[in-house]
Amino acid sequence: MSDQAAHEQLARRLSAMKLKDVRKEIRALDSGAILKYYRNAIWGEYHTLWVLPNAGLSITLVERADVSDSNKEVGGGPRGMTAKKVEYVYIETRVEPLLRPAYRRGETGPAAAAK
Repeated sequence: MSDQAAHEQLARRLSAMKLKDVRKEIRALDSGAILKYYRNAIWGEYHTLWVLPNAGLSITLVERADVSDSNKEVGGGPRGMTAKKVEYVYIETRVEPLLRPAYRRGETGPAAAAK
């Protein structure tokens, strides 16, 4: 099995799980997993990027926001204005090979990792 096929198979398996189970699975794949950013808005999608340096992978979790009205009034706003309720819906996972080395915050490179 090629690397590309293995990445697609992993992406399909993670996409079929619930989001909280995906996070657990990512930690199981690589205990040194690094969360690079959380719910970064990119063209109507919210991306969460995990970098798995020991596995040589980057995993992007893709979510969409469902916005609806709520009954809660906005404090300090005009009378009758209600707050918006945002619910994030997990859509898919994208798995790609790691293109450059990943270091934890405070580390300067391979010399710091070798300690």
